[in-house]
Amino acid sequence: MRSDFSLYTTDYISGVMSLRKPQKKSLEILHEILSNVNLKKGMNQKVALGAVHALCPTCTDFEREFMSLTFALATGVGKTRLMGAFITYLYTQHGIRNFFVVAPGTTIYDKLQRDLGDPNSSKYVFKGLSCFVNAPQIITGDDYRSKPLPTFQSEVRIFVFNISKFDKENANMKKINEYYGDSFFETLAQLPDLVLLMDESHHYHGAKGEQALNDLKPLLGLELTATPLMAAKKKNGNQEPFKNVVYEYPLSRAIADGYTRTPFAVTRSDVDFYNFGDEQIDKLMLQDGILCHERIRQKLQVYAKNNGRPVVKPFVLVVCKDTAHAKWVEEYIKSDAFCNGAYRSKVVVVHSKQGSAESEANTKLLLEVEKPDNPVEIVIHVDKLKEGWDVNNLYTIIPLRTAASKILREQMVGRGLRLPYGERTGDPDVDSVMLTAHDKFREILEEAQKGDSIFKAGNVIKVEEIEPEEVIEPQLALDLEEEPDEVLNSVYETIGIERSEQTDAAIHAIQKTVENEVYRTIQTTQSHTITPTTTKEIAEKAVSTVTEKPDLAQAFHENSIPLILRWAEERTEKTHRAAIAKFIPIPQIRITDAGAEEYVFMDFDIDLTSFTHEPLTNEMLIQNLEDQSDQQRIHAGVIDFDGYEPKRVILGELRKKPEIDYNKCKEMLFKLITQVIGHYECAFGTNGMQNIVMMNKRDIAEKIYTQMMQHFYCENGLLQEEVIGTRNYNLRPNFTFKSSVPLYGGGFTGDIRTVLFTDIKKGVFSEVKLDSEEGELSFARIVERDEDVLNWLRPSPKEFNITYNHGKNYEPDFVVETDDTIYLVEVKAEKDLNNPDVIAKKKRGILYCETVTHWSEANGYKPWRYLFIPANQIFPNSTFKMIVKKFTVTE
Repeated sequence: MRSDFSLYTTDYISGVMSLRKPQKKSLEILHEILSNVNLKKGMNQKVALGAVHALCPTCTDFEREFMSLTFALATGVGKTRLMGAFITYLYTQHGIRNFFVVAPGTTIYDKLQRDLGDPNSSKYVFKGLSCFVNAPQIITGDDYRSKPLPTFQSEVRIFVFNISKFDKENANMKKINEYYGDSFFETLAQLPDLVLLMDESHHYHGAKGEQALNDLKPLLGLELTATPLMAAKKKNGNQEPFKNVVYEYPLSRAIADGYTRTPFAVTRSDVDFYNFGDEQIDKLMLQDGILCHERIRQKLQVYAKNNGRPVVKPFVLVVCKDTAHAKWVEEYIKSDAFCNGAYRSKVVVVHSKQGSAESEANTKLLLEVEKPDNPVEIVIHVDKLKEGWDVNNLYTIIPLRTAASKILREQMVGRGLRLPYGERTGDPDVDSVMLTAHDKFREILEEAQKGDSIFKAGNVIKVEEIEPEEVIEPQLALDLEEEPDEVLNSVYETIGIERSEQTDAAIHAIQKTVENEVYRTIQTTQSHTITPTTTKEIAEKAVSTVTEKPDLAQAFHENSIPLILRWAEERTEKTHRAAIAKFIPIPQIRITDAGAEEYVFMDFDIDLTSFTHEPLTNEMLIQNLEDQSDQQRIHAGVIDFDGYEPKRVILGELRKKPEIDYNKCKEMLFKLITQVIGHYECAFGTNGMQNIVMMNKRDIAEKIYTQMMQHFYCENGLLQEEVIGTRNYNLRPNFTFKSSVPLYGGGFTGDIRTVLFTDIKKGVFSEVKLDSEEGELSFARIVERDEDVLNWLRPSPKEFNITYNHGKNYEPDFVVETDDTIYLVEVKAEKDLNNPDVIAKKKRGILYCETVTHWSEANGYKPWRYLFIPANQIFPNSTFKMIVKKFTVTE
């Protein structure tokens, strides 16, 4: 370890680089291996392998002429960032300054140059690391001949080469170079600290470039891949797994841990595809796939609108078996028989047999498919796309006559697992990717039952159950204190024309435009109000929308236009006053001091089902370190556990975890440890229990820690925030829905979350969507009819800027206004009342109400209170006053 970089532990590097759990685990494994191996050129490979195998039993052979370790991480987890962490660790802890990075193709080659060498790139991996006074020097396969090593100013050199160029340039690299006095290749091979990093390393096992990599004589090799399988060498075509894997983090775990989107299999029920021809199945899968595509396109637009985020434009990947098949698919998609030709100009075909001009144009479209102005919505490709094509907007995959194996399906779906917003949003549609799997559905279900599949048995979309959804922007529930006929009569009196159905329709259209424009102006203009000038503009726009429509243009004669404009202006002013009265002002806060993060664990009893260890037999293993096949086992005496304290041993392991504060949760720790100790003692006696703890202390502590983390939340102690003003209007969300019913008297079937509730008078908006019948629907009906309630609101996701638990956004269920108070309301099912996440939200909600109340009382606004209501305590005869009395919480 370099004394000037003693701070750079694996924990510190992980924190500064914001490593995810599998990245941090990989770094810790590398540290553990290098703490047990004397890393130097010419070291005894058998001894090193024995040490590595003892730590990582899956590693049985380095498979190269140097020590090479594979970290098999799923697509989307972040292999390039891990590469940066490896470089940082090896430089600061082992003084290694030379790194040779190998890329499998041009796309990844270009990406690695940016991510490792461009400090201005958003994905530059070394941001925030002060150990690099000068950024690492990047030397590539394009410029190595003109860069003399001795003149580099940086302490760290990163050589980035494309493997194909490395193969082609091999001869040139071995020629004498005037800068080095030797060949570039030989200069590298003589470096005492060259570390080889291989991205997508399955390309370099058994390839012709493998020997060239051996000839570089690196000190160490670090391999990164999502597919630790060598190309098939056997006649049966089976792929051989790597033998040098020290850590594997499969796609199924990445999905479960939330680092990717969740894959869904799309199929049809009760259809025997055995009787279908190939073209019939292809057409059906294309039609069903585009139905899924159009559904998710709508969902993404609504999500972006409601959450103030950029719109993600999804696309479909169609995978074909060969170029002839791709041509047929292209012709079908461009025909009128497919969606009436709607996708004729929105499809691109990419395969290796295209002409250079066509291929270049299509590849450009493909590489820019994420851009909103890119017209492509369907990509047709032969075979799976190459690594390095990292897109985050692939939402529908249609494999036609392909994906015959589990591995191929996972590689295909891996193209669509990246998260468009960098993290899961909590919206199941935004966080999904769909694979049409009609003819392979049974196989996928069988895989799902085995536990290691990327698909779960419940993640199925049945095409026949997909119903078209409508999108609506709810209207303001304005209280204008008038009947519809009163409005019409006053207009006719003003303009002095005869009443007709056409004129009625024109007047209603003007009213609707005025209401929408008033709301839009309040929401989007800097002043958030309606000025006299704006009033005239809204009135003119409302009238022009009528006069420009052929079916309504004749409703008013030319002489009546000035009169109808005057009425429209009066209507605008009246609507503005009603809107301002309807809105509930929402105080906006700013955190002035985040305080210190405090980890809080909820009390719970340990789940013992995963504690399945058994005592080890009393045998000793004698291993010949020079010959791995030479082992002996001899019977040993009984282990002496006298003085051994299992509880303190496990406690010692748990206290190493950064989230656990011993002084704050020692009672819980001893309770959980005692439950585990008692479990083993009951099954195997005291001696057996002590044997288990001695041999498995880390694993036992890790299992306890994992369960503790499922019962914890983070809060900011001594958090300070201030009110920076109020938003005097409420955000209007977009809703998708399958059916609509009145809030009162309307029955519905199916999922309540697909239902739009209408005819709301006291709410800020006249329509809402709800998540639960017992809690939220019952509460909405109570506040809608209660005489003490003036207004109520179902907040839009961005209505409040309250965050909790490491920056999660808190979206309260309701806001209710009475004559003297505004209430922030959370309605929860009984099973969730003690959920750590719910408790964290409750504490933040209480703090928000306290903060804004101090400000409100000093600035002439109403105070705020927090209601935390069990759903099963809301009854049809409940009054809001009674609910306030029972469920107001202050701590």
